Amino acid sequence: MAYIVKYIRDFSNEERIKQVCLDCTSKGYKIKVFSSAANQREITVQDSEFFFCDDAQVKAVETAQKLYAEKCMFYVKRAIYSVDPAVYPDAVKLSQLDYESAQELSVKGFNDVEYNALDLAKRASVRIEVLSLQDTEGTTIKEVAAMDGNVIKSMSKDPDIAVITLTETPDRVGVAYRICKVLGDSDIYVDSVMLSAPYHGRQEVSLCIKRQDVQQAREILLSQQQYLEFSDVSINENAAKIALIGAGFHTHKGVAANILEVLYQNDINIMMIFTSEVKMSLVVEKSQADNVIRAIHKNLIAK
Repeated sequence: MAYIVKYIRDFSNEERIKQVCLDCTSKGYKIKVFSSAANQREITVQDSEFFFCDDAQVKAVETAQKLYAEKCMFYVKRAIYSVDPAVYPDAVKLSQLDYESAQELSVKGFNDVEYNALDLAKRASVRIEVLSLQDTEGTTIKEVAAMDGNVIKSMSKDPDIAVITLTETPDRVGVAYRICKVLGDSDIYVDSVMLSAPYHGRQEVSLCIKRQDVQQAREILLSQQQYLEFSDVSINENAAKIALIGAGFHTHKGVAANILEVLYQNDINIMMIFTSEVKMSLVVEKSQADNVIRAIHKNLIAK
């Protein structure tokens, strides 16, 4: 007997839930449905079982693995888009996405799939289809998504960060550690750290933190200035971080140049850049954040 496993976030639309189950059982499948919905209710559908539990997403993936399910379908708010469709009308629904990129978006709160469920799906090679109850097709998350020429698949925005820069710190082992330790001991989350190349034994250290922590961070750093050995501290509270997500940043030539060309053509200045195998993060003035997203989306995603 072939199985399909479903996770359903919201049980307010009972008739639609019955329909998505019947669409599968009419084709001969048995259905296992998991949810942790607060509005759970008794629903009876032939050849379908409903389980209401904690960690419902993880248990759905575990069950899909054990049953060698044909599909593991997550019905959430919506499929995964290139950008938030509620804010950017030109957003494109993604037909597929790799696990690593989906995990990056999950960390940012950009999709409704939990990081732990994605991690388990990756390790167990379980494909997840992310969609809403209104969709007939969603976004399939799998090991390697086909490359269609667009390395960048999706973008997210964090509009509430600040950039702290400590000038003329000594080029010495442990300096960055001391700075992060002082902030961490005060429960200040450090999002990103960047060190400039040393010059004459000195360097700059820049950090991204939450804007709400600026005053506390300033007081702590200044109180520890002698211990941390920096010359001055500057803070930019009008910053935003744009994360460009997509596997292939380290294997495709010219990606960074293409991104920077688009920003140059749109007169957008960059404060900081961070890169990894599946992500490039740009820190820009907050007023420019939406311009960055629209320009990159128009020229490098939706073209």
